[in-house]
Amino acid sequence: MILSRRGLLSSLLALPAAQSEAAPAPVQIYAAMTFRPALDRVLAAYRDTGGAAVAVYAPTPVLIRQLTGGAPADILLTADPTWMDEAVRQKLVRPKSRTNLMTNDLVLAGPAGSPIVGIISRTFSLQARLGGGRLAMCDPDHDPAGRYAKQSLQALGFWPMVASHIAIAESAPAAVVLVDKGEAAAAACFKTDVHGDPHVVAIGTFPPDSHAPIVYPIALASELRNPQAPSTLAFLRSPAATRIFTDFGYTPAT
Repeated sequence: MILSRRGLLSSLLALPAAQSEAAPAPVQIYAAMTFRPALDRVLAAYRDTGGAAVAVYAPTPVLIRQLTGGAPADILLTADPTWMDEAVRQKLVRPKSRTNLMTNDLVLAGPAGSPIVGIISRTFSLQARLGGGRLAMCDPDHDPAGRYAKQSLQALGFWPMVASHIAIAESAPAAVVLVDKGEAAAAACFKTDVHGDPHVVAIGTFPPDSHAPIVYPIALASELRNPQAPSTLAFLRSPAATRIFTDFGYTPAT
């Protein structure tokens, strides 16, 4: 049956509003890979409130390169202040929107069942723990987790011994995967990277004074594509989101 022009117009007007109006684009959050488990859960809670946001995950240096290349980010969440400083220098984010979201601990992760030592000291037998195997960690020249790890290993006097036995991982979660697969004897990573993994355990925590403070800054991008970005940032700092982050082992920044 061929509809008349009037009939076709009537049919179009009868379409539900949901079909005639496109859903708003979600806020784009560019976040360090280490945040994925917790942030995915936070964004699910945000969707329950009617919000719309998606996360793009990558190692922090890669995120900065993507933003420099014009990636459509609305919010940037980095794994350390140094890279956020670089984002500010390059005018990739709005400095006045910058705040510290969470903090974390640096730990030595090993296979499940490994003896727990608490705080790692100079008397800890790291060489025996490795047993001739490799220590997985991020690139200390570029990645925040790797930089923190090298600082601690140097401060404790372990670096000369392990420098030639390092397995470089793309991210802190990837370093844990190397332990999961038996390709590394241990991993230097964030405490939260061990969360929920039944195959690994945090053997010990590196002393906080052996490395720079582990702080995670967050900021709005300098050019917002989505006007809902400030509301999304507010939710990420809300008590509801904070409870989820802390459940994954993060500590709220003060």
